[in-house]
Amino acid sequence: MKKCFFLAAIFMIAINVYAQKPKVWIYTDMSDKSIPGNNHMGTLNDPDDISAMAGYLLMYNMFDTRGIIVTSTHRPEHKNTPDQAAWADSYFGEAYRNEVSNLNSSIGSYPQNVTFTQSCIKESSERFDDGKEYLSLQEYSTVKALFDEAEKEKGVINVLCWGSLTEPAILVKHCLSAGRTDILDRLKFIAHWTNSYWHQGSMEHPEDVANCREDAAACAYLKLMALNGHIRYYECAAIGQHGIVSGSPKGKEYFDRFRTSKLGTIFVEGKYVFDSVDHSDAATYWTLLGDWGVSLSDICGNGASYPEVEQQNEQVFTEWSRRIHDELLRRSVAAGAKTRID
Repeated sequence: MKKCFFLAAIFMIAINVYAQKPKVWIYTDMSDKSIPGNNHMGTLNDPDDISAMAGYLLMYNMFDTRGIIVTSTHRPEHKNTPDQAAWADSYFGEAYRNEVSNLNSSIGSYPQNVTFTQSCIKESSERFDDGKEYLSLQEYSTVKALFDEAEKEKGVINVLCWGSLTEPAILVKHCLSAGRTDILDRLKFIAHWTNSYWHQGSMEHPEDVANCREDAAACAYLKLMALNGHIRYYECAAIGQHGIVSGSPKGKEYFDRFRTSKLGTIFVEGKYVFDSVDHSDAATYWTLLGDWGVSLSDICGNGASYPEVEQQNEQVFTEWSRRIHDELLRRSVAAGAKTRID
């Protein structure tokens, strides 16, 4: 009887822990970096999101992931590129499925699978039009998918925005036009670098940064809706790039230690520049976890950003960067089953 009671207690604790995992939906402009393009890396989309996604999968047991939308981008060249969800499933999914048993043996509570969906704007390159009501989401499958997920969800879904804000803006405009503000109450938008006073942007024009310029109308609309209290929008600013990345360990000697696993190798090879890995979008999920230096409580929820706050959060992430990378390395080693972790 005592044994049954003990097992039941453990089961209830496990259920409670799972229930407390933050629910996550990701919009990323990530695509296959073997597709040539004209950016500074010679790729169609900046491959930093590849490293950020590999890091996310190493931390995958910490989240309740509801959707990962890839190639949410405006590159017209993507109209005729292969299915990028299929690419992501092959590139990330196979690596994850090959190593999930090792991760569960050493750490535990990793889901058995991960799935990806290609963005509805990948082939159209459509940008947000503030003049449209967006009363129907018929043409926006990956916007409707988040709407449907939020409609059946009683808790809060954290929408991590790693690139263009087109799809989040369409969703918000639809909800306000259709009188479905209840959906917006179940969402938090956590954006990477759509504002910065110190990096790319300036004191006069903090919005003059790549992720905001990509769809300036969508960016301005979401920030206005947040300021007016319609949505919760957390602006991470440049603290991923100039905190987590710039404060990281440097050199191949450290990062080659990730190559004992498939996920770790993807993490390193996604975007390795200046003797470290660029996975700056990861600021969104480390901030969401909340116990790795910077948390959402350190960022305004109304879309506002302040120079001194950005500077402070950047410094904190710089100080925590080594611990963040060591945690990723610990999990990478576990994924490759080279050592067991206590």
